[in-house]
Amino acid sequence: MVGIVTAAFGCDNVSFGGMSVSLEGPPRDSLSAEGGVAGAGLDTGPMRFRYGPLLYAGTRQGDSVTVVPVAELTDGGLEPLPGGDAGSRLAEQILEERLMPGQRLTLFQQGGRVGTLTVSASQGTTSEYCSPRAQAVGSIELIPSAAASDRFLALEEELGQEHPYGGFQTFLVERPHRTAIQNLGGEALNEVGGQWPNVGLQNIRFDLQAFQHSSADPPSIIGTFLFQDQLGVGPAPDPSYSLLVLGEPQGNRFNRTYTWYRRVGDGGKGAPRYFSKMDWDGDGEEELLLEIFGAESRWWAALERAGRSWVLAFQDPCGEPGDGPGPS
Repeated sequence: MVGIVTAAFGCDNVSFGGMSVSLEGPPRDSLSAEGGVAGAGLDTGPMRFRYGPLLYAGTRQGDSVTVVPVAELTDGGLEPLPGGDAGSRLAEQILEERLMPGQRLTLFQQGGRVGTLTVSASQGTTSEYCSPRAQAVGSIELIPSAAASDRFLALEEELGQEHPYGGFQTFLVERPHRTAIQNLGGEALNEVGGQWPNVGLQNIRFDLQAFQHSSADPPSIIGTFLFQDQLGVGPAPDPSYSLLVLGEPQGNRFNRTYTWYRRVGDGGKGAPRYFSKMDWDGDGEEELLLEIFGAESRWWAALERAGRSWVLAFQDPCGEPGDGPGPS
């Protein structure tokens, strides 16, 4: 997202979604300090952001976890972080204010609160994502049932403590899940008119996970198929496509309740995988976070429940297809 800040009499604030920014003079106690015209000259101090709580994603390496902000949490869900120079300035500000050494985050896995991360060091601003992100590493304390977890969502400690421990459960992918995801993938591919691989669908499935959306039901399944592509950042040829399908149990079968299909020739590479789930907007329904891999960087997207199906509720603006149809 690109923003142009023009200094003029009576106009010194610019909005980025749920986030606001102002021109300020020397550092003060509050981020809401006013900038603009001061005395006979223009106050040209650093641009500072006012922003709310953040949702973080964390990946484990050994006994530590590296975290990055996903988006700002608002009453309506998630608001994207700005890109470009504004994104770089915000990333530095987040490192100063939210991810400084000693800061504690509450960790979640598959919707359940499972532990705490204590930030030990800043890792600066990472360019792995298509908009600049603050990045920090920390030590973790986990409940025993989450000891083997390697992906987490996180909230700042004050907000995270409102959630009780528990509700965490993992499911093994079994043969019926593999058969069902292949059937759902074939059904979806016929529906969108995608090219069938000569090697068979089972050989282009790169990810398959099981999770429980409702405690009263068996686990749902979500899987990614990639044609002439890889589940990582890197270029892909024009015929390539990514296909993600979500299946929910109904009786002795699975119903397909969400389909993501993106052909490289239409909208550029956008290969998704399921990252984790959580009720981050407090509406009583858990949302799903997807990690998307592009040709040069990666970004985030989220699904939310809409009746009996799921819809794409959030995606970083840099992930929107250049032209042609996107995920459905």
